[in-house]
Amino acid sequence: MTQPEQPLAFLALTVFGGRLYAINKAGEPLALYVYAPLAQAYADRYEVPFAPSWPQYAQGLPLQYTPMPVLTPEQLPDSLEGDTTQQTRDGDPVRPWAQMIYRGWPLYYVTGEQPSGSSDAQPTMFTPATVGMTPPSGVSEPDDGEGWPPSVWGP
Repeated sequence: MTQPEQPLAFLALTVFGGRLYAINKAGEPLALYVYAPLAQAYADRYEVPFAPSWPQYAQGLPLQYTPMPVLTPEQLPDSLEGDTTQQTRDGDPVRPWAQMIYRGWPLYYVTGEQPSGSSDAQPTMFTPATVGMTPPSGVSEPDDGEGWPPSVWGP
């Protein structure tokens, strides 16, 4: 069995050029990303399993992206605090910590990536998290009694 990972420790969440970044303990900004197909998953009502549940040949892509741990309100810009929530990752044997959510989108970072406000060249399926992005559902949708929406989103 794979041992659980540990997330990086962060000082703050911030905004540069309309994009979200997390500042690590060394003071370096790490760009934050969202899993773009989540909007399609929401629209078509299918769940996205955690990365360790993907077929082995496909796990490498989502496992590059580490779920952003939850920061305290003091670590968030006041302008983002109202749009930031969290989800548990119960059932994920590799990355089981609570994950930060921005406007309905689970946030991810890539360890060792050089920060760049001008480059969006990332593997497919993940795109930069931006200020004011539309929630993946487009609108708030109530639970229909059949377990929708799911309690956990994204890989």
